[in-house]
Amino acid sequence: MDTVSPFGTYKAEGLVRYAWQLADRHDLSVSLRKRIRALVSRVFKGPYDTEVDGLRFRIYPGQNYDDRKILAKGRLPERAEHKLLKPFLISGSVFVDVGANIGSYTLFAASCGAEVLAVEANPETAAKLRFNLQANGLATDVCRVQLAEVAIGDKAGTLSLWTEPSNCGFATLVEDLTTGEWAGDWTPKEVTVRPLADVVADKGLKRIDVLKVDVEGFEDRVVLPFLRTADRVLWPRVIMLETNCRPHWVEDCTSELEILGYRAAGSTTDNTVFELGS
Repeated sequence: MDTVSPFGTYKAEGLVRYAWQLADRHDLSVSLRKRIRALVSRVFKGPYDTEVDGLRFRIYPGQNYDDRKILAKGRLPERAEHKLLKPFLISGSVFVDVGANIGSYTLFAASCGAEVLAVEANPETAAKLRFNLQANGLATDVCRVQLAEVAIGDKAGTLSLWTEPSNCGFATLVEDLTTGEWAGDWTPKEVTVRPLADVVADKGLKRIDVLKVDVEGFEDRVVLPFLRTADRVLWPRVIMLETNCRPHWVEDCTSELEILGYRAAGSTTDNTVFELGS
């Protein structure tokens, strides 16, 4: 990992892009695509510096799904989700990004004029995110983007964050998720955990317009304790939850959000957007 060399040091030349485009071809069988990706990851693992949708990223496609998508597609991942959120990300709005990864949502929201609190628990991923903020001129602009290198949970303490070397963005606090469908070479590391309300208070936020939570099966333990303890003026107008790991929730976030006055306002394959009723 290189977070020192200036952006532009590592060029993503034509062969690199072609190889990752091949590894991302969904008309190939899953098993063949995995074999191609393993080979490409060894030869073209990165880092590479690239600009997509007007935003700069130093990416490591051998280590992260989002990085692979950025390089293969030449655009930000999760465009459908960005389209759902964009109407709410106006100039001066406040966006909280829990599970910020390398910053695809954080930088998108900042480019829309939002003030952003990016929360990333994995120290290595947070370092990559910090570099990407700097590459986009946001590293010292604390009024626009702040970074909290911490995990979010229902109470303060420490927990094991499980990481897998082929996709650092898929780090999880849910050990059960590391078996079965997502079995791999997982290893744990201890990370600090704090309630979202405490982190928001420390960063001086007075309101939250949009809250995005993508923490691989731990979403319920981020959102519900916050809503149950925070003053209602801090409740986000919009919440986007990753729901593809829903079986690992302790509580059903979707039904609880409905009880609290939120309604589903849009969805994609992996995420659901909820809007607070008047």
